Amino acid sequence: MIRWTVFLMGAVLALQTSRAAAETPAAPAAARLHRYALLIGVADGGPSRPHLRYAASDAQAMGRVLETLGGVAPADAVFVSDPTRAAVDAGFAAVEARLQADRSAGVRRELLIYYSGHSDEEGLLVGRDRYPYDDLRARVQRSPADLRLVILDSCASGAFTRHKGGIKRPPFLLDSSIDMRGHAFLTSTSADEQAQESDRIAASFFTYFLLSGLRGAADANQDRRVTLQEAFQFASQETLERTERTQGGPQHAAYEFDLTGTGDMVVTDVRGTASGLILPPELAGRITVRQGDGTLIAELHKARGSTLELGVDPGDYVISMEGAPVVLQAEVALVAGQRAPIRRSAFHGGDARELTVARGDAPAAPSPAAPAVTARPAPTRVPLHTVVFPTPSDGDVEVDGFSFGFVADRARRVHGFQLSLAYDQVDEDLRGAQLAVGANVAGGGYHGAQIAAGANIARGRSRGLTLSAGANVLDGDGSGAQIAAGLNLATGTFHGAQIAAGLNLADQMEGMQLGVANYAQQASGTQIGVVNAAKQAAGFRLGVLNVAGQHHGFQVGVVNVAAHDDGESLALLNLIGDGIHEAAVYATDVLATNFALKLGGRHLYTTLSVGYQPGGDLPAGPAHFTRGTRRWGFAPGLGWRFSVEKGPLAYLEVQAEQVQLQQGWRSGDNPLFVSALRLQAAVRLFRNLVVLGGAGANVAVGVDGQDADLGFGPESVSRSGRTTVRVYPSLLLGLQI
Repeated sequence: MIRWTVFLMGAVLALQTSRAAAETPAAPAAARLHRYALLIGVADGGPSRPHLRYAASDAQAMGRVLETLGGVAPADAVFVSDPTRAAVDAGFAAVEARLQADRSAGVRRELLIYYSGHSDEEGLLVGRDRYPYDDLRARVQRSPADLRLVILDSCASGAFTRHKGGIKRPPFLLDSSIDMRGHAFLTSTSADEQAQESDRIAASFFTYFLLSGLRGAADANQDRRVTLQEAFQFASQETLERTERTQGGPQHAAYEFDLTGTGDMVVTDVRGTASGLILPPELAGRITVRQGDGTLIAELHKARGSTLELGVDPGDYVISMEGAPVVLQAEVALVAGQRAPIRRSAFHGGDARELTVARGDAPAAPSPAAPAVTARPAPTRVPLHTVVFPTPSDGDVEVDGFSFGFVADRARRVHGFQLSLAYDQVDEDLRGAQLAVGANVAGGGYHGAQIAAGANIARGRSRGLTLSAGANVLDGDGSGAQIAAGLNLATGTFHGAQIAAGLNLADQMEGMQLGVANYAQQASGTQIGVVNAAKQAAGFRLGVLNVAGQHHGFQVGVVNVAAHDDGESLALLNLIGDGIHEAAVYATDVLATNFALKLGGRHLYTTLSVGYQPGGDLPAGPAHFTRGTRRWGFAPGLGWRFSVEKGPLAYLEVQAEQVQLQQGWRSGDNPLFVSALRLQAAVRLFRNLVVLGGAGANVAVGVDGQDADLGFGPESVSRSGRTTVRVYPSLLLGLQI
């Protein structure tokens, strides 16, 4: 009894921990949110204003992102491009009519208004008409939406946030709920600045970087959702950085909030896009993404060590990453539903950096001359090289044959074989094998095998096999296998297999890790060990304990832990942040009272339950349970959930379990088992409370004279010697939270 009490107490604590982790990042259910958008792109600001080239295309681009990632249905997006106030008022009327018609109980309505065009200190300039800021503010505040977001990308639009009626508050002191009511205004400029557009990006700076952010570039916490806070901070910082050196001068975005309650608006969800580009931790620097026809759709500065996903449509893309002295490029063809990681190895040398001339200015000053580099002397080629203690001149030796040193050995290049009883070093390139009772060190290009009874170190690209009875360290890309009786460490991208009788470590692993403990920042492939850990894991993992920040694939373990799981998890104890973690109280035909825990990922879950049926004592002899006898039951189970969310029906489940029946709390020597398979339906009463009902079949098997005569209705009974098998209907009814 004590062991079951301890187990249930631990399981309840695990349930509470898992539920807290899930509720923190959870997004509102789609059925509770309805979004509408009014998108205005007017190029004509009157006879005294230049005709804008990208106002209409900016509005259309914003509409595409909101439809694919922002939850706005195409029928709920209204576009305006005619340069008259009457056209803008008609657009407001159309979207307000949709809001008025949407009176569904429990549905939260949000309105997003985007304007790209001309404006001044007093209002929007729509052709020859002016739309005063006071009129615009009044029109927005009359909207029946619960939350209203206004984005103005126009000159002097910051004046809009300075008119009465709003309260400028510290930005984004909000939690992750959806309790907000009121409005939020974002403007691309301050009250006395020009909004600028660029031919290079074929858009205005602010809208371009705002769209890049909404596609996922602004996802600072890497939860694959972009909030209003993240989008504004990304767009304002990138716009300021890119306009500091333009003729128009620095452009400072502004904001105003008049909100009640708490919340942080999730503007886009990258998980909802048809396809995506994943920028892994190894990539760093200024990255741009173009479609196959050259259209620039995203630009960002990415820090090393983070992972970003950009939501894009299926198609051909060219990804550029700034390097010195060339721009590196990678190409990818995305199909619908594919989320393609862009590996560092996929990039190749592109064009040299372009020399530019600023418009209207003198030619750009040339870059400072690079410091002079003294050419390294040509290597001395020898067929045989022996050394006791290496000298600087040994670093200029190229060995075509055999090299060895009883204490140490060093060469610039080795094509052949190297042997040392203590230390081997090749500065640039090794093709062949190194053998050492101590350490092996290879430089930039390594092809072959390293074998050491101490440590192997290969810097740069590696191909082949590395063996060590101590530690293997690979600083850079690798292909092949690392095998060690201690530690494997790869700080770059490793393709192949890491096998250790201790610990495997990799920054990015593509292949397999096999060891007592395995860790990778980003793992693609297989991890097998007692403990498997990864910040991002994709593939198959088998271990006693599997831990991941984000998991995509299938993992099997005793305990699985993940903050986010797009795959499936099978374990005795699953702690998945956005997975299944529920408790149920119910009655079945076998036991009148049951308590169960369900823990799992998206669909697959395990269940552990304990049940009790009051009644009379069993007669002496082999256990013969009837509906009137007292009994205990303990049941592990496995299930699969199908989300429905239609009306009150929340989901369906197929669940199998095996109930161990016994007379008392303690198990006997020969317990009796009842196996059940049911189809279960959950009807939602409240947000986290459902009525659970199910029906299926029970199979009760009694051996050595035992029997479980618990059925009702139609029943099939077969006996063979002292074994009795009964098949009869299985029913379940209860509450689940």
